[in-house]
Amino acid sequence: MDIRPMRSWIHHSRGTVLRQAGVARHEVGDLHEDMLTRHGFEGRDAHLYRRNEPTAWKRAEGSGNHLDIDGRLLEPSDLTHANGGPLRLFHNPDVSIWVSRRTANMTYSARNADGDELYFVHEGTGAFYTEFGPIPYEPGDYVVMPKGVTYRIRPTGPVNYFLIVETTEELGFADIGPLGRRAPFDPALLYVPSPALDELGDGRTEDGEWPVRIKLQGEYTSAFYDFDPIDAEGWKGDLFPFKINIRDFRPITSDRIHLMPSAHSIFATSTVVVGNLLPRPLEAAPDAEQFPPYHRNMDYDEFMFTHSGTALGLPIAPASVSLTPRGLHHGLPTSVEEELRKNIKPGDRADFEFIFVDTAQSLTPTPEAQAKKREEQIFRVGLGPATITDNDAFEVPDND
Repeated sequence: MDIRPMRSWIHHSRGTVLRQAGVARHEVGDLHEDMLTRHGFEGRDAHLYRRNEPTAWKRAEGSGNHLDIDGRLLEPSDLTHANGGPLRLFHNPDVSIWVSRRTANMTYSARNADGDELYFVHEGTGAFYTEFGPIPYEPGDYVVMPKGVTYRIRPTGPVNYFLIVETTEELGFADIGPLGRRAPFDPALLYVPSPALDELGDGRTEDGEWPVRIKLQGEYTSAFYDFDPIDAEGWKGDLFPFKINIRDFRPITSDRIHLMPSAHSIFATSTVVVGNLLPRPLEAAPDAEQFPPYHRNMDYDEFMFTHSGTALGLPIAPASVSLTPRGLHHGLPTSVEEELRKNIKPGDRADFEFIFVDTAQSLTPTPEAQAKKREEQIFRVGLGPATITDNDAFEVPDND
C-alpha cells in the first residue's frame, strides 16, 4: 500500500476564515474550526468554519462508531494462568493490538513468526529473558521484540500491564525529519541486552520439557526441548531486541502554535505510526491555541491508550482504550475549552501520557473488545478517553 502524502502549495480561502489556521480562533466569533485531513497530518488538508459543533451528533449507528473501553476490565488469559497469553483487541492485515496482564513467570518461551512486537509497559517490573540476554522492564518502557526472537517474561510481582503492538512489516523509528540525530531522543539511550543465561530455569513445564510457542499465520505451534532454548552465550549483528523509556523522549514543542500528533511519533512502518503525547509546556503566545481544532482523519484510524495524567484537567481512568475510526469527528466541546482556558496560567504544563497508534487500514475490534465497551459516550474529546458524559453538567477541575 502506497501511503505517501500528496502536498500542494496552492491554497484557497473562501468566506469567513482565520488568517492562519489553528491560531486565534476567537477571530471567527462563534464559528467552530473543523480540520479535514488526508494521510494523518502529513497530506493535504482543509479547515472549515462551521456554525455548529461537528461532534454534537444526536446519535451514531453502525459498525464504524467510536469505541471506548475501560482497560482495567480486560482479562487476558495470562492474568490467571502462567501458561496463558495476551488478549487481542483490534486488528487489520498490517497490525494487531493486544493487552497482557501477566501475573506469573511464563511456563514457555515465545517466538513470533508473524511479525515484530512492541511492548509498552503500563504497569509492573521484571525482565524479558531473550536469547540475546535479559531486558529489565519498568513502567514507561517500550520493549521492541523483532520477528523471530525467542523470549519469555519474568515479572517481579503479580501486577503487570502491557500494551502490545504487533506489526507484520518490520518496525522502525519514525522519520524525525530535520531535527537531527539526537532529537527527540538520543539513540545512545537504547538499552541493548548482553548474553546471560537464565539460572532460575523458568520456562519449563512440570515434566521438565522446555516448550517454545511459535505464532505463525495467527495460529500457535509448540516445539519441545530437553534443554533451555534461550542458551546463547554471545551474539553479533544489527538485528536485536532493545528498549527505551518514554522519559528519554523529549517532546518537540512550540510556544506559538499547537503541534499535531505526527510531531510526537516514535515508531513506524509504511502503514502504522506509534507515538506518545507526553508532558510539555502549554503554548503561551497571546494568540496561540492550547487545544487542537475539531478533526476528522480520512486515511487513518486512531487508537489511543492512557498511561497516566489528565487531559488538561479532565479526569481519565488509567489503561483507558479508545478507537476513533476514520471519518468521525473528535475534539473538545467549545464550552469545555472555554472553561479550561479560564484556569490556564503562564507556565502551566500538560501532564498527560498517551500512547497512540494510527493505522492506514481500518481496525476491526474483536468480540472481547466490544464486550467491554463503555456504554456512555465519553470518547469525543479527542485528547484520550475522559470521564465526560454530559457536557452541560461538566465541571472543570480547579488547577489550584
